[in-house]
Amino acid sequence: MTSVLERLQQTTDDTEIWWDSPPLDFPDWRERVVADAPDEETRNRWGEQLRRFLDPENPADSLVRGVTTNPSLVARSVLSTPTRWGPWLGRLIEEGGVTRPEEAYGAVYREVLRRSARALLPLWRDSDGRYGWVSGQLDPRTVFDAERMLRQSLELAALGPNMMVKVPGSAEGYQVIERLVARGISVNSTFSYTVPQFLACARAVGRGLAAARSAGVDTTRWRAVFTHMIGRFGANTDLAYEAAARDVRLTPGDLRWAEIAVLKRIHSLIREKDLPLKPLLSSLLADGPGTGGTLSMHLEETAGASAVYTCKPSFVEELTRRQSEFRGFRPHAVDDPVPVRTLDRLRRLPTFRQAYEPDGMDPAEFGHYGCFVATYAEVLQNTRQLVDFAARQFHSPSSPRHELIAAGG
Repeated sequence: MTSVLERLQQTTDDTEIWWDSPPLDFPDWRERVVADAPDEETRNRWGEQLRRFLDPENPADSLVRGVTTNPSLVARSVLSTPTRWGPWLGRLIEEGGVTRPEEAYGAVYREVLRRSARALLPLWRDSDGRYGWVSGQLDPRTVFDAERMLRQSLELAALGPNMMVKVPGSAEGYQVIERLVARGISVNSTFSYTVPQFLACARAVGRGLAAARSAGVDTTRWRAVFTHMIGRFGANTDLAYEAAARDVRLTPGDLRWAEIAVLKRIHSLIREKDLPLKPLLSSLLADGPGTGGTLSMHLEETAGASAVYTCKPSFVEELTRRQSEFRGFRPHAVDDPVPVRTLDRLRRLPTFRQAYEPDGMDPAEFGHYGCFVATYAEVLQNTRQLVDFAARQFHSPSSPRHELIAAGG
């Protein structure tokens, strides 16, 4: 039986399915999902589908074409496998490789990315750099500091030839993207939700490519993607507040259409202007009651797009469990317009207009937009958890630092 995501990929050769988590966690996750199947027939079917989805031992034959990570995902990966990463950090501390918690945090974060890049390197080589990218995000604590972001970007890019640097969609972030592209470094614009951010990213990429060509920089294995954090847009409480203040009744389906409307406009602009930038849909969600009987509007109303769909483990699991509800894809759904009455209601909301209209925001406003602020706060918290985990390794019974403290040093 063909999975929902396999059928999505078949709608166009330009559709890519990515995995939104470090690939080293995939085998244990797959075993858990399959073990929870209700009967042996279902276990066999799910097991085969998930083997086709991603085989870490043979990524070139997998459905997955790339991997996205971020500090939250890396923190979750490390904290869920402390017996793997605690001893690794302990040895690094014992050998003097790191002497401070912040150094230990950076070391474990980069090591997760390095191992992820190594796992997908065969796919990158087999596809001559078209696939097999691993997107590694910058430290969220630097999103408004262009120079620090640039230094971190160069460190991440050096982890492997298939590393794609994930830069926040702040005004300073787009300055960094331009400078990275000029060096031939592949980029992913994240913390992004709006058409104005997309256009700022496209301009930065265009300027960077022009500089790269003038300097003779090789860009044959270069890629750029623009992350539309689609599920986070409708979760923005500003939309509900503005609707209530204007006596606009928003259904769950309206919020989904708000998210999809932004993507449809971005997709249209890419084709209209022939831009070297591909949208990447993240924070994908399955639907519940009130959205018209769809399994996932995020997939069904964007099918046929030249886009990347990065799928977090919980989303893949829900699609796997609920695939009997799936009704099929319309091959060119991405070209279908948003219902006129829905779009009219949404345009009454300032937060939606900021996101949907090309001139809805100036770059200086990007970092103050509601979705940006909410995501930024969440990722900061998860980064803090990983820093704390690294700090605790200095106080483990086997660490030299612990012995020094115990001795009163």
